[in-house]
Amino acid sequence: MKDMPKRWQYKHGAYYYLPRVHERDMFDGKTWYRLGKTYSEALRKFAEIQDMQVTEKVSSLIDRYEAEILPTRGVSTQNGYAVALRRLRKGLGHNPAGSITPRVMYRYMDALAKKKGMQVANTDLKVANQVMNAAVRWGALERNPLKGTVKYYGKRDGLKKSRERYVEDWELAAWQTVATRQQRAFAAIVMLTGIRKSDCLRIMEGHITEGTLTIHVSKNQRPVVFEMTEALRAAVEEARACKPAASLYLLPNRRGACYVQPSGITPTWDKSWRRSMANAIEQTDLEEAFTRHDLRAKVGSDAATDQRAQELLDHTSASTTRQHYRRKKRTIRPVK
Repeated sequence: MKDMPKRWQYKHGAYYYLPRVHERDMFDGKTWYRLGKTYSEALRKFAEIQDMQVTEKVSSLIDRYEAEILPTRGVSTQNGYAVALRRLRKGLGHNPAGSITPRVMYRYMDALAKKKGMQVANTDLKVANQVMNAAVRWGALERNPLKGTVKYYGKRDGLKKSRERYVEDWELAAWQTVATRQQRAFAAIVMLTGIRKSDCLRIMEGHITEGTLTIHVSKNQRPVVFEMTEALRAAVEEARACKPAASLYLLPNRRGACYVQPSGITPTWDKSWRRSMANAIEQTDLEEAFTRHDLRAKVGSDAATDQRAQELLDHTSASTTRQHYRRKKRTIRPVK
């Protein structure tokens, strides 16, 4: 047909566009892209795709995300997201945001998985979704093209299973025979509340009252208030009794300072923990070390219900609790 835009073709009762090689990602990788049956329909479809090409660059969205949203996350989340954002900037930053289709993201993830592993690729997809959601909120995009369409790598893809270590009661008791007094107090508080390691080590005397213990959750900057039960009060008093130096922190280091560094890491505490585990394996019946995070998972596993575990661990998603923190093997009652 005459007077059609360049690289258009009319074939089999429909209008098609023949993308150039560098444009094909915008057109689902096709060499013949169907625009519509009628000329007006084809023009509208082509205009939509052209609009996608003039959206902000992904790198600009990443810049704004780093400036406005990333600082509101917890320290450890900031550190992890910053690494992922650097990879996304390098791999996708030069593209218009509207051109990031599921096909483009899958290609990026496949290449990254081969180089650094599926878990890293999953992390980048999670962060990319966060950036795209922010772009929708800012008005840079109409919708997040990745949400609900690009899937994470899973076990069927060969992804390594999530950690399944469950700490038995006797294993915890065995370790306690060689652990320091402060480590035992720390474990007691964690086992009663399910809080994260860094949040426990950041507890200050000002967070404790006669009737409550307030935990300031670093991950979401939200306070969680626990009722001061007799068991929790005893654990707090034990932590106070074994302070190595006068301090405003409940579990301070030898200088009375917080074990958690500004970057969110706890090297001194972690080294001491590893040493206690090595001693427990050498001197007791304990055969496999466990981490501070495994204690948190034990709290989730020992909870009576998924809902109670989710409440204790302060999760917004019940699926996260079930997938990663309900590690204890369940006995299923047969029909008869």
